[in-house]
Amino acid sequence: MIEENLAEYDRSIVETMHGVLPDVFVGAGAFGPRYAHVGMSITRYLLASDLDGTLIPLERDAQRLREVAELVEAMKASEGLALAYVTGRHLSLAQAGIEEIGLPSPDWFVCDVGTSVYRRTNGVYEPDPGYRQAMTAALGGLAGDDVRAAIGTVEGLELQEEEKQAEFKVSYYTRGRPEAFLESVQSRLAAAHARANLVASHDPVSGRGLLDVLPEGIAKDYAVRYLHDASGVDEEHLVYAGDSGNDRAAMLTGYRVIVVGNADEALKKDLGIESVARGIAERIYFAEQPYARGVLEGLRHFGLLP
Repeated sequence: MIEENLAEYDRSIVETMHGVLPDVFVGAGAFGPRYAHVGMSITRYLLASDLDGTLIPLERDAQRLREVAELVEAMKASEGLALAYVTGRHLSLAQAGIEEIGLPSPDWFVCDVGTSVYRRTNGVYEPDPGYRQAMTAALGGLAGDDVRAAIGTVEGLELQEEEKQAEFKVSYYTRGRPEAFLESVQSRLAAAHARANLVASHDPVSGRGLLDVLPEGIAKDYAVRYLHDASGVDEEHLVYAGDSGNDRAAMLTGYRVIVVGNADEALKKDLGIESVARGIAERIYFAEQPYARGVLEGLRHFGLLP
């Protein structure tokens, strides 16, 4: 039933978004104003990128900021490139993060690990109603409070700060790697008949695990497919960049992928094995350079930038 509901919403979402593409992509974002006179979308490429640990470096030193500036200048010179940030942050925190290090405003924000989508219309980011409707269906009508109650108290599991919670996302810190908690949390959710996915990742700075509870079938991959359908770009011209476990699903969708050099080693190994098994190994590029420099390296590898 959930698959049928999502399929129905997928169709309506795509129809809706194709109808607003001229407003979204012509004159939108950091690169659109140069093409506002054209009168139709000429978006040829789409970079969908994670923020923290990918475009936003963990270190805020002068060298890292210069690397961000270098990437921004290179993207400005590329014709027809649309930009989407795909992040675990709330919209306000995502906007603050890109402003802090000088990243451009995107055409799209995908926030809260793929559970919310905001599109830029007339300079303002507005939540997409069709996408929100799909999230409600995927979670089976439950709210975040219901998910919290179902999980209850688990030793070593701690709710993240309130500003890191969202309407369709409940986030926890874990003591050590989060994989050890998956079975316990999943069994509690199943007992409450909750339809949910668990996305585990690791914070290399604090050493804590990160565990997100999302609507069933929803992660960054769902949002990236949505952006692909909405933008109308060729499959070969969509590139996703990331660094951590919550990027894994998006990295295995079959689009072109940049794994930045600072990515988790366990993730690199897993992607290497799984991409071969799925026959998409040639679509995944393991950059040598970290952060923004790695994204720039990957974009050049795939031919999106000279």
